[in-house]
Amino acid sequence: MNQVEIDGKTYFTPSDWNELTKKQVLFVSRLFQGQLTIVDFKIRALFDFLSVKPKVIKRIHPEDAYFLCESLDFLFKEVSLTRNLLPIIRTGWRKCVGPSDAMMNCTFGEFTMANSLLDSFSKTKEQKYLDEMVAVLYRPKKWFWFIRKAFTENQDPRKKFVNRTLKKRCRRISRLDYEIKYSVFLFFSGVLNSLPVLYPYVYQQKGDACSEDNGWASLIISLADGKTDDKSLETVMNSNLYNVLIGLNKKAKEYHEYVGKIESYDRH
Repeated sequence: MNQVEIDGKTYFTPSDWNELTKKQVLFVSRLFQGQLTIVDFKIRALFDFLSVKPKVIKRIHPEDAYFLCESLDFLFKEVSLTRNLLPIIRTGWRKCVGPSDAMMNCTFGEFTMANSLLDSFSKTKEQKYLDEMVAVLYRPKKWFWFIRKAFTENQDPRKKFVNRTLKKRCRRISRLDYEIKYSVFLFFSGVLNSLPVLYPYVYQQKGDACSEDNGWASLIISLADGKTDDKSLETVMNSNLYNVLIGLNKKAKEYHEYVGKIESYDRH
């Protein structure tokens, strides 16, 4: 956090994506919709983060004001948001529960589907893909969860993801304010950006593949010990995201080391 003193009062502004509050990430999402210059974007964000009137801002020392605006440069760099600041969203009178921080409770199947939809939205900017992505990640809470959670190791309160209910949720999600959906997009982008650091061999392997879908498919089959039957693949897809990535990283590392030995042998 950055801090500045104005008229004897101390104010704080975020210096990183994970220091944003729910209100702030929604405000930033609205700013991204506008055709603003970087300077105008920073000034508006600074006013909101400090929660003071423009006339109070004028009393900030110019050097402090410049520093505070420069400290917001992180908003224009790679998104690193891994805290889910919108754990619950309302669609009318219904509540939908989102993934936990860093998507620790997600399955690998919902992750890969949401990833594909995020890519489609990034390329086309069509809202239908954004709606579907949010609908994949946000689902109703399981029945009697307040009782069931004491008798299960799976602490994901969301109902199991099934394709047949996706369109119904999409219709409700489509009526949400755009900044809510875009905030989910920012969160998911931040989680995706954190994974290559944690699992470098997985993403090195994917980068070498001819396409992203084929890259995931080859790694999933590898983790299923080469089996391609529905049961084996479904087991992988329904497994916890991070458990799968740990296994994939191990398999990819072994493959990378094997290729390195072969190349070394050929050189000699």
